[in-house]
Amino acid sequence: MPFSIPAILACTCFYSGLYLIYVYFAKNNQLFLLILAVVLLVLAVIITPSAYEKGRSRFNETLWYDHWFTYPPITWWRLFSWPARILLSKFFD
Repeated sequence: MPFSIPAILACTCFYSGLYLIYVYFAKNNQLFLLILAVVLLVLAVIITPSAYEKGRSRFNETLWYDHWFTYPPITWWRLFSWPARILLSKFFD
């Protein structure tokens, strides 16, 4: 089973960025959250290798476990947005 640290980091950046956009529009209208979300989304794009790059197959196979994380309560969304949710709960609660 191949494992790629950039794949885990890219997914964490992507889902945390999406969660920060949600928090910005739904709960807290602080511009810092929106800027941080955009930075995380851009970082996810930069980390993700192009289709023609050598490490792309290892990147794609990292998170492929058939249907392990497709059913609630454990989903990719909840797993990879967990760091952002923990940090926001520490700062805003």
